[in-house]
Amino acid sequence: MKEQDFLNFPFIPDLEVIMEQNNNALKRMFQERIKGYFLINIKDQVIKALGFDNLTKYYDFRWSEEKLVTGIGGAAEYDICRIIVGIHKAKSIFLSKDEIRKNEKSNRYKKQLIVETIEKIRMRSYGSVYFRTMTLFRGEEFLYYPLPYELFVISVRMNRILTDGHVCGCHQLYYGVIYNSISGLSLLEDNLLGTAYPLCRGAIEMYLKLLVLASRPELCIQYNKFRAFEVEYSCYRTYPEDFNAMFKKRICKIAKSKADFLHFGWVDYIDGYHKVVKKSPYSVYGIIAFLKDENKDKNLGLECLVNLYKSCHAYTHGSIQTARYPVLHYFEITIMFYWVIRQTFLLLCKEKKVEPMIDGQDIISMVDRDFQVLYNQYQNRSTENFDRYYNLSS
Repeated sequence: MKEQDFLNFPFIPDLEVIMEQNNNALKRMFQERIKGYFLINIKDQVIKALGFDNLTKYYDFRWSEEKLVTGIGGAAEYDICRIIVGIHKAKSIFLSKDEIRKNEKSNRYKKQLIVETIEKIRMRSYGSVYFRTMTLFRGEEFLYYPLPYELFVISVRMNRILTDGHVCGCHQLYYGVIYNSISGLSLLEDNLLGTAYPLCRGAIEMYLKLLVLASRPELCIQYNKFRAFEVEYSCYRTYPEDFNAMFKKRICKIAKSKADFLHFGWVDYIDGYHKVVKKSPYSVYGIIAFLKDENKDKNLGLECLVNLYKSCHAYTHGSIQTARYPVLHYFEITIMFYWVIRQTFLLLCKEKKVEPMIDGQDIISMVDRDFQVLYNQYQNRSTENFDRYYNLSS
């Protein structure tokens, strides 16, 4: 063949060679987190189970000038591998090397890993499509762990529900929960762990208010009045005259703080509130005491949340930024967001008369399943287990 003929001969790529090169690159990228042969085996089975039509449904392989200019694309295999690694790592916390290897050899475990990976892929238009290609700070990719991923998905879904249709009575609180949740989970993604706690704290406060107001829509008028007082005070640094008049008529005269009343004075309009709450009525803890009394037969995570809420203070005031064990942050932040996001989603779906499903998947059953795994690990936390976990990961 002449040189000119060779240059004119169309280039036909060897797909097997390309696949092998891609697999080798993926093995190198994730070699510190998962066995290469195991990762590629699961990835190939996931793609096979999805089929071509579904793969092209969830990942955009089309060429465009925008992709050429920005370099932004679906990166399907990379995304699928990150999901696999996230699920496998989350399930392996505190397991011994032998237990991890046993799972990697188990057909039952591999089948479940494939099923859960496809679950996440089916929801990626609410999830990993928004994630960074690389984390800002090096560390574990916690947002690809099952429960944080699902909570991010729910938060995005709530935002779309709110923007579709009429404005609901507590829309500002719903948006507040969504903003804090997505912000906090995004910090988890970038391993900015300590800075997520103030957002968790704010999300908890808004969630508690929603639990009170969602069943009392008429109370939103008074809540919004006090919210307007807060805005006015932040602008002029003086309390409005109407607020001062209401403060003089407050029900609990023992409480002397105007600042506390500014944030929680609206509770005076809740029937029976002060009969239940005798201590610190104009505070988060007063609302918690009231909700505990009102919801004795419901599991709203209040006991768990109040303990973790207290732990947020040191991070909020700058005393602590990070702990020795990042996985402890993953536990605490995810547990707080689980209770807040799960219950807020159910409240919003009920108000908007929408099924609590995402693309046909029962997201509540999914988060409950993965929460149980995480919470069992959290209950088994100890210095010894943390040290062993990070020695295994190093």
